Amino acid sequence: MSKIFTRSFRVRWGELDSRGTVSPANYLRYLSETAWDWGDAVGLGVNASQTLNLFWVIRETEIRFLRPLRHNDIFEFTIWLVNWQRVRGTRGFELKLKENSDVIAQGTQQVVSMDAKTGKPVSLPEDVIDRFRQESPRVFPFERFPKIAPAETPHSTQRQVESMDLDVYEHVNNAIYIGYAEEAAAQDFSSRGWSPAKLAEANLAVVIRRLHILYSAQPAWGKR
Repeated sequence: MSKIFTRSFRVRWGELDSRGTVSPANYLRYLSETAWDWGDAVGLGVNASQTLNLFWVIRETEIRFLRPLRHNDIFEFTIWLVNWQRVRGTRGFELKLKENSDVIAQGTQQVVSMDAKTGKPVSLPEDVIDRFRQESPRVFPFERFPKIAPAETPHSTQRQVESMDLDVYEHVNNAIYIGYAEEAAAQDFSSRGWSPAKLAEANLAVVIRRLHILYSAQPAWGKR
């Protein structure tokens, strides 16, 4: 049983954005699918987690995008455990094109194990963690995310959580937040005279190279 898990994907048409590349939110969907398949491979998939009264909450995600993915690209998504302490762990991941092993993206994600009955963090048994733990896991060099200086004229937008935003645990899916942020950024650019159509007309595009999200709360349906 390998503690480093890899699975393949083919980019589908519905995963593309208006520029014809895979949108950032879909990378988190690939990550989620791979993580669950990884769990199945070591006996801790959806059904096993439910039997143990566990669910998982994402607390932090960081991704570096090194090259775009386009329609019909076939790539391999590899995931592994970097460390685990009590209720919280870090997993690393990397995406590579299957045909030439070019690195597409890489990153880390912080995950917390939760008790399904109490909704509170819970420690995992050592035998469960040992299914994933490696002696010398690959670790990406740490680089602190730059501090964001407050804008002179900040743009603010308000959203109401819709049922389509929720996952099976009735939480806003972690990939949805990226869509929220991208829409707010598009509105901000538009308010300054750079709508998506104007950017396209000028042969310009806003491209995300690094993404860092801290999840502080879990808004419920209907909340703003």
